[in-house]
Amino acid sequence: MAHLLQPLRRQLLRLAGVLLCSPLLARAADNDLPRAVRQRIVATLDAPPPKVLNVHHLALIRRFNIGWSPVESGAPMLNPAYPLGKGDTLALAMQAIAGKDAALAAQRLMEAALLLPHFVQMADLKAGSYANGKTPFTLTARHLILLRQQSWMSVEMLGMGAEDYLAEGYWPTPSVDGKRPYGEFTNYPVEMAQALDLPVRQQANGSLSITPALRDELKVLHQQTMPALQVFVREAGLRRNTV
Repeated sequence: MAHLLQPLRRQLLRLAGVLLCSPLLARAADNDLPRAVRQRIVATLDAPPPKVLNVHHLALIRRFNIGWSPVESGAPMLNPAYPLGKGDTLALAMQAIAGKDAALAAQRLMEAALLLPHFVQMADLKAGSYANGKTPFTLTARHLILLRQQSWMSVEMLGMGAEDYLAEGYWPTPSVDGKRPYGEFTNYPVEMAQALDLPVRQQANGSLSITPALRDELKVLHQQTMPALQVFVREAGLRRNTV
């Protein structure tokens, strides 16, 4: 069954690339990475994840380019085509860590990607207005609650290994679960309402529901978690540096 699902998963990855970038740039990620760099990427993701967030990791996280996964209801993800923004990702990673060792830069980038879900719990940011490209974004307490509630998926949980990503010209990056973005429910607005302590009703059959107006409001709020996460990775201050 797994080998039958691989083509579908690769199609989803290509779709993500098209939606995250322009069609002409969808395959513009690093297809020509040196063999030593590819081996270091795979080895890093096979090793236990880091327990300490160091200065290299933080420098890379500050440059993370957050995208939107097209899977199911959609959810924030670390852009697999351009995790550090447009340009040569490996060169940008070396620039971020102020070093010339390409394999080490790739390793630190993958470690930072693994630490991203933890960073949301390890750092904090005050609600307020922040620069986000050309349009300021108003970060609220609700956004912060939801960011910490979101359910992240590793590369393996997404159904493709690191080598599969690299073969398609993408970096293996994590994503929030587009099907169950807040942990348990495919009916994710209900779970959002619970997290935000908003009214949730139990129906006669035991199912949970919210009003149509609140559902619409929460769907908009869910979409705003992408710019909220972008602002968070660039501005949030660490409360601790250990997982």
